[in-house]
Amino acid sequence: MSLLHYDFVQNALLAGLLLSIASGIIGSLIVVKRDTLLIGGISHASFGGLGLFYYLGLNPLLGAFSVALLSGAVIGLSSEKKLHAHNALISVIWAFGMAIGIIFITVTPGFAPNLLTYLFGDILTVSDSDILYIAIYDIFLMLTILLFFKPLLVFLFDKEFAALHGIRVGLYRLFFYLFISVAIVMMIRSVGIILVLALLTIPPLIALPFCKRLPCIMAASVILCLLIFIGGFFIAYYTNLPTGPIIIVLGTLLLFLSKILCAIRKKNS
Repeated sequence: MSLLHYDFVQNALLAGLLLSIASGIIGSLIVVKRDTLLIGGISHASFGGLGLFYYLGLNPLLGAFSVALLSGAVIGLSSEKKLHAHNALISVIWAFGMAIGIIFITVTPGFAPNLLTYLFGDILTVSDSDILYIAIYDIFLMLTILLFFKPLLVFLFDKEFAALHGIRVGLYRLFFYLFISVAIVMMIRSVGIILVLALLTIPPLIALPFCKRLPCIMAASVILCLLIFIGGFFIAYYTNLPTGPIIIVLGTLLLFLSKILCAIRKKNS
């Protein structure tokens, strides 16, 4: 296929593969822990840092990275009871981050960038350095999962039991949200801030009814995410539509299809 000879296409597909690994693993943990609201708060708050750094003439993605890490650290160091008691406040911060980011970008002198690139992403803009960073993250993430899988599993499903058996729950919680924060920023360029949460949650939600164990959910989510990436990329390319939204639309359609299949299977059983 002549399309695959283009460097930007090769970069996009390679980025899709590497991001699928990160998204499938991290997304599975998010869905199992039921932390989608907090993750949405991190991703949307990061847009405020993106806008601020653009206003200051610095790398916007570095601003998003800084705010995402700060948000992840605050959540990781806070107790779950306090966070769940302030769900409404998290929603306000979610909207506030988006509003601040747009304001900073709007008031910056000169030509304002296309906000759609930041909000909905464009995987065709992924560079060689982006791919290198994602690859390093994937390696670090997989090694961490392999080395600490059992205590991580206990932390996810029974924090009281984990604490009683000497597992440092607070430390695991902090690193859990920091890992998620980094993953969110890496996905901004491909699917954008608004769609990050969907990419993280759709593949695990599809896999969950068919898999009973966490490793199975992770593996299935990685494969599903890769299929969604590749399918969405080629559909977007040949229809001349934005890549990020098409990827999410395709994933959502597959999610609805899986729900229908589950309902049919349950009815026939």
